[in-house]
Amino acid sequence: MNPSLLRKVVRRLIHEEIGRNYHTIDNDPYSYEDYPGIHPEVYPMSNGSQWFAQVTVDFDDSLSTPLRVFGAEEDAQNFVRQHTEKANRVRLSKNINTETPTLSEIT
Repeated sequence: MNPSLLRKVVRRLIHEEIGRNYHTIDNDPYSYEDYPGIHPEVYPMSNGSQWFAQVTVDFDDSLSTPLRVFGAEEDAQNFVRQHTEKANRVRLSKNINTETPTLSEIT
């Protein structure tokens, strides 16, 4: 192979690899709402005076919560966040597979 052609190919590969460090494909933050197998829901009553909150856990029904009513959205969001975090800690400690693809399956 021609040395100058080889040099161009190597430079292109190096440039491409270096460029990958400066950007991310999915730049959105990861939050409790994104945990696999856990579905937090918060929504207002039709008149907006009360808020409903519920957490549904696919892998363990005992971790799911019944529908609760709150007077403020912040209280409902806090309830959902706390129970979602608790369910995720259980999922991680028991190494529960939620059928999400691993990094090796994606690439």
